[in-house]
Amino acid sequence: MSTPRQTLLPKATANRPDWRSRAALGTILLGPYLAMLDLFIVNIAAPSIQTQLHASFASVQLVISGYTVAFAMLLVTGGRLGDMAGRRRMFVIGIACFALTSTACALAPSVGVLIAMRVLQGLSAALMLPQVLALIQVLYPPAEQRRILGFYGAAMSCGSISGQVLGGLLIHVDVADLQWRAIFVVNLPFALVALAGAVLLPSGAGAGASPPGAPVRFDPVGTLLLSGAVPLLLCPLVFGAQYDWPMWVWPTLACSALMFALFFRWESGLSGDGSGALLPMRLFRLPGFAGGLPTVIAFYCGQTGFYLVLAFYLQDGIHLSPLTAGLDFLPLGVVFATASLLSRALVDRFGHRVLLCAIATIVAGLLLMLLGLGHGSHADQALRMQPGLLLCGLGQGLVLPSLLGISLRGVPADQVGAASGAVLMTSQVAGALGVAGVGAVFHSALGTGAYESAFKAGVIALVVIEVAGFLLLARLGRRAAAAPDSQRAIK
Repeated sequence: MSTPRQTLLPKATANRPDWRSRAALGTILLGPYLAMLDLFIVNIAAPSIQTQLHASFASVQLVISGYTVAFAMLLVTGGRLGDMAGRRRMFVIGIACFALTSTACALAPSVGVLIAMRVLQGLSAALMLPQVLALIQVLYPPAEQRRILGFYGAAMSCGSISGQVLGGLLIHVDVADLQWRAIFVVNLPFALVALAGAVLLPSGAGAGASPPGAPVRFDPVGTLLLSGAVPLLLCPLVFGAQYDWPMWVWPTLACSALMFALFFRWESGLSGDGSGALLPMRLFRLPGFAGGLPTVIAFYCGQTGFYLVLAFYLQDGIHLSPLTAGLDFLPLGVVFATASLLSRALVDRFGHRVLLCAIATIVAGLLLMLLGLGHGSHADQALRMQPGLLLCGLGQGLVLPSLLGISLRGVPADQVGAASGAVLMTSQVAGALGVAGVGAVFHSALGTGAYESAFKAGVIALVVIEVAGFLLLARLGRRAAAAPDSQRAIK
């Protein structure tokens, strides 16, 4: 029998948050901020790392990708550990480990040590981040969750954009002669604030371990199968394009498919209530979760592919410095964060049509950016692209919070950690698919022409992905509207 959803905040507090509830929310939102910050900040510092550690290009790519692969690999397990051992406890452990591994990254004497510490840092983020979505689901009543998810989307946007801007700024200023090491030291104040604020988080049944009536058991076989399947899928996607798709990619992908098949077969054979499964199969009977995951794939494929082709074009195509290119993302980030905060009110008033209009806005922004190509100086081109960038940021910010809410609506409290981890893992796999697919289109066009033609080809690929996302989102809206009231995600 599923565990009923519990709201641990007092009713008056939920309606009119006091300083403790605001501080608790600010504490957990540092999780997505830090996780996204470290996904992006290392990209800017990569040339400096390569020079000072005398590293090869492949080694520097492992510094970047090691975090991503480790992060995705443990997300479902991290979420399920929160269901078992307590979400507040796992959040604190994840933050503490993130601070320790960030320190180790800053002190790394060689690129090999740095790669190892980045892997551990990714694992730490995977313990921390699923607890945030799970805590939002159990601490706040359903009427408040979309508003809180708007803050979550804004925190992710701030982490992504500030990673690029802050990384460029730290390298440019060279704080305390730390050079690239400063990008890891900057994590420590945020982590310490999160650890101090964690005492404000409730420790009741929902924020702690699952209630006594629904004990959650560890699933070692499922954990091993999924922990093997994810890196076997991501490594070919991350490194395949860099090495012109060598032969080892295809058997590795085949092994990944086999391990995923074994994982789902194993999970399907476990107890029907899901208490002994790493990822309970009964979640896929929920219309929001089952329909949300494919939509998440389309959305994040487009989002990561968008940032990839844009970063290449700004830095290599029109030769902006890393800092200037990072600053070009800043208006987009502000609009993204603002739209995330407004998403709940707009969806409450106009329903899922807002999300469909948001996807159409992204497509319009992509096409508008093409109009700024090839006209005037490099600075003029960057300026001409801003209206399109702002439209893309607006659309992405409106979709993200509601899409997360759709995917998690109706999930029982004792399985919300596993469901949160699955949604986050899906987004990371989709990100790798977007980088591989859109990146392949971009580099293929680059081989026969200039950066301008490559950017156009990448944008066309992104438009196709957004159209697929539009169709999936429309279908998801119809399914959510037909679901029982307790499982509806959008009006």
